[in-house]
Amino acid sequence: MKTWRFEKLSKPVFNTRIKTDEIKNRERWLGYFLGPALVATLNAAVGGSYLNSFYTDVLHLNGLAAGLFLSLMPVISKILDAVTNIVMGRIVDNTKSKQGKARPWILISGPLMAVCAILLFAVPTSNIALTAIWVTCSYNLFFCISYTMYNLSNVITLPLSTRDNKKRDTLAMAQSMGINMVPGAILAVVYPSFILPYMGVDQSRWIKVMMVMGLLAVFGTLLQYYFTKERVTAEIQDTEETEINNTVSLKEQIKGCLSSKYWVMIIVVMFVYYLCHAISVNSMLYYANWVVGTYNDGVTLSLLNIIGQALLGPGVIVMWPLVKKFGKQKLFVVCGVIAVIGGFFGMLNAYSLSMALAALTIRSIGTLPITYVTLSVLADALDHVEWKSGYRCDGFSSSIYSIIITVTAGLGLGFLNMGLSLTGYVAPAADGSWVAQSDAVQKFLTFGTFGVEALAMVVVTIIFVMFNLEKKLPDLQKEIKSRRNNAE
Repeated sequence: MKTWRFEKLSKPVFNTRIKTDEIKNRERWLGYFLGPALVATLNAAVGGSYLNSFYTDVLHLNGLAAGLFLSLMPVISKILDAVTNIVMGRIVDNTKSKQGKARPWILISGPLMAVCAILLFAVPTSNIALTAIWVTCSYNLFFCISYTMYNLSNVITLPLSTRDNKKRDTLAMAQSMGINMVPGAILAVVYPSFILPYMGVDQSRWIKVMMVMGLLAVFGTLLQYYFTKERVTAEIQDTEETEINNTVSLKEQIKGCLSSKYWVMIIVVMFVYYLCHAISVNSMLYYANWVVGTYNDGVTLSLLNIIGQALLGPGVIVMWPLVKKFGKQKLFVVCGVIAVIGGFFGMLNAYSLSMALAALTIRSIGTLPITYVTLSVLADALDHVEWKSGYRCDGFSSSIYSIIITVTAGLGLGFLNMGLSLTGYVAPAADGSWVAQSDAVQKFLTFGTFGVEALAMVVVTIIFVMFNLEKKLPDLQKEIKSRRNNAE
């Protein structure tokens, strides 16, 4: 496969602003927290229930082709996305530049994401066929190309940042906070309280909001590009290992990853959880509007997000001390049980706002590890893959992670839209008026919000009972280092 070298990025203006091998606050908070946070906020706005609400309530596409268009389009698009993720992973693995192999693609992805995000909402509505074509094309441009380029490169920066797993954990904490806390706060408070009531069903206002968010995402990619450093890439770039990694076939990478039971475990965990979480997140907007609140009332969704997920913010402060004291495995198991209890409690008390808030609070405690520690566990599993196979599989693994994120998002939307269609969801009228939803719709939205994620956490908990890599990791890393020293 072609080697991507980016000779023009060798100019001093493109050099990282991180000059030391030590990980300091500038890298942690600008490169791994704020940069990803700004991009994640854009993706959360266009990749979840808000974009779907735009399709159903502004464009009125939920009835197109008897509901099949919105049910199948995201799923089919994610199949294409899976292909582009594999291709992008190979491209990153075959990138060799002074700036590393992931950072150049982060830089390029920023403007692409901004333009494609605007196209998602600048949909012509004069002809239904043109509308459907535009929606399909813009959806694929954003998710299959521009965001895939960014997300895959973003994921791979963590395992390439350092081999010190303790230092890597601090970067993982900052990155997870940025990806989850900032978008969560904005979309939990600002969006439902101010932006959604402002946008309403006015398409021009949706476009204006996305223009602002797109510019912020560009700024985020610049921060991430200039304030990160690929130490592992620099370590192996001028050695024979670089050539080995570049010539490892996709088949061999798949074999190498599958040889590690821990890699397989964490991939299964991510797929199951992110699929069910996507269904839950996408359902919650509708649940707030039609089960425990009224349409875009500016209050109910804010309460569900603020109170129900309030502990996700301060939870990160105690999460990493707890990881250090008890270990990742024990934390995942104990918290997993808590999350299951919260989910089923919500199912049983879904029509009471106070009980729903209590259920979400309990669930948020239980999902703290999978929210903040998952990328660190994946990085650990990649070290195990290297120990087993003799070569790194960062690009392929990042492809799989990115595929999981994007495919589960599409499957989650497809599940929600199919359920809305089958249960008889009635969208608001063009003038903003609406009618109450049927009992079947309300029960479906309740299951989507609480039930599916509870089932996912059952699976996650069972898997982490068997996930004992943490104790073995220091010895594995010493052996990897010893092999490299002997090879040199």
